[in-house]
Amino acid sequence: MKKALSSFDVRAIVRELQVYLDWRVEKVQQPDIRHLVLSIKASKEGKKFLHFRVGDWLYVSETAPAMPHRPSNFAMMLRKRIAGCRISAIEQRAFDRIVVITLDSTDQYLLVLELFGKGNAILVKDGDIVQPLTSRTWRHRDVKAKRRFEYPPPIPDPETLSADDLLEIMRESDSDIVRTLATKLNLGGRYSEEVCRRVQIEYDRPATDISAEEAGSLKSALKAIDDDIVNERRGYIVSKKGRIVDAVPLRMITYDGYEQEEFESFTECVESYVGRLPAPQKKVDADADTRELDRLKRKLERQETAALSLEREALEARALGDSMFAAYGDIAHTLMTAKDLLSQSKSLEGLPGYISFDRKAALLKVEVEGKPLDLNVNGTVESNAQKHYERGKKLKGKLEGVLSALEETRVAIDRWSKEQAAFERRASVPAAKPTKRFWFERYRWFISSEGAVVLGGKDARTNDMLVKKHLQPGDRYVHADIHGAPSVVVKMMGDTGEQTLSEACEFAVATSKAWNARIGSGAGYWVLPEQVSKTPQSGEFLARGAFVIRGKRNYSGKKEIVLGLGEINYEGESKVMCGPVGAIEAQSGRYVIIRPGDINKNVFAKAAAESFTVPIEEIQRILPPGNLSIDRAVGIELRVSSS
Repeated sequence: MKKALSSFDVRAIVRELQVYLDWRVEKVQQPDIRHLVLSIKASKEGKKFLHFRVGDWLYVSETAPAMPHRPSNFAMMLRKRIAGCRISAIEQRAFDRIVVITLDSTDQYLLVLELFGKGNAILVKDGDIVQPLTSRTWRHRDVKAKRRFEYPPPIPDPETLSADDLLEIMRESDSDIVRTLATKLNLGGRYSEEVCRRVQIEYDRPATDISAEEAGSLKSALKAIDDDIVNERRGYIVSKKGRIVDAVPLRMITYDGYEQEEFESFTECVESYVGRLPAPQKKVDADADTRELDRLKRKLERQETAALSLEREALEARALGDSMFAAYGDIAHTLMTAKDLLSQSKSLEGLPGYISFDRKAALLKVEVEGKPLDLNVNGTVESNAQKHYERGKKLKGKLEGVLSALEETRVAIDRWSKEQAAFERRASVPAAKPTKRFWFERYRWFISSEGAVVLGGKDARTNDMLVKKHLQPGDRYVHADIHGAPSVVVKMMGDTGEQTLSEACEFAVATSKAWNARIGSGAGYWVLPEQVSKTPQSGEFLARGAFVIRGKRNYSGKKEIVLGLGEINYEGESKVMCGPVGAIEAQSGRYVIIRPGDINKNVFAKAAAESFTVPIEEIQRILPPGNLSIDRAVGIELRVSSS
């Protein structure tokens, strides 16, 4: 059974694709890692779908397969650059299994589709690689982003090959005729056999035995096949005893006596043939996955250690600044006395709490209320405290960078298993009836133990939408004192009190980037709606999804990063809710308590969906932003394994 297009097949496809010149690329999708689909359109022709099965097939269809809910990064990159571009050329690179699509707009791009080996799709601009689907390195070429694009060494083209050239190729071969045609001219086995049958030359004759006259005959047979492909513009699925064996663009002597199903075009033939192939088995390089996973986990461990260290140092620096103001009078007296003694060239050893003095740096170390403090004797209490605050601010800035890098690493750890998890989810999770969808489910949400609806943003856009549409007079705005925390709105009711506000602070902390960073705990605070503003101070910039808080913040104290997932009843409807532990325990008899951990969230979602008998999408929407561990389960059993 044919598993991929040969060079002659590619030639046939490319010649048929010429009818799509001047069409425009409307959208790019990637149903899976090995399948790229370009939606193309012409004003009077409707829409078609150009399918590239990486390394194997290229064809056009009237319909597209089901697409993933979220486009892949590669598809998004292509959309950004080539959506709206006009197709100005579609060419086969010499006689290689390479198709080059030229796309024109303000810029010109080449989309290079490789149908040999493992295949590739490469976007090229001005001779440089913008991005390949897969980065690879060979002896003669380096296929990586921002490198100069090079084609592989060309294959002799039967269209321009002379009889003398063919004779030279044969006489330099150490194999038989059919293998030499298949490998040196890139014909593949079936077409090589067809050439030999047309000139009635034995397949297994040594290539070096061929005469000049026979070389001429072989050249004529190659030309005849090429002409047949051009003139016929047909496709044939070849079967033997009901089992398909090939798809070809011409009638072949090799298949005399076989059943042949004719199509109006070869691309239509290929589409039908590919649709009849058995589903490919997923190939997993377990060793490669393990090595990559181990590398990423080591990187993650280093980043987690750095994040904890930076957070601790930032807190210590701020605490030192606070302690100076707390002991303002004592420190001011110490500094004044030290300056007076130094002006008289006297020793500072008699100062209360004296530890040491670095005259060169003017740095005095003293103990105040049991804490060692470094003081610049030339400064004031305020300037000494400010240095610690500035250091804490710099450390917090570094922490934010580490947290962002840490999140990227965790995403990379997730990525290798997501495709398999998604496949298993589709294959094994029984269909469950969706529960009633409420208005607040466009956001993160939970129902407090006092019955109040609490809403949280998922990203910058929903943060903005949440505050603009739903923060009303009488409500409360909640946020975590952590970088990357969502906006949270508490829809206050008559009996809503401190318990709900405490739960909302816990929710804000747990759904922030602290979950992935595994910092352990964080503080939250709440304010009144009138304290929340989208207007920054003059000269400042406010990012999308961010708000200015003015006035007093009501802090909750440290909150553990932990959540519960349980089944509740809301307005007579059963819902699965993810929220603070107190809210879950107050309303659910079947629940699981989760913390940051190593269980892939999609694997957990699959198990939870089965246990709660809801669609997996309902679980995925409400889970925190990262992997997790199970602290305990009540009234429910979940069988999941760490990733």
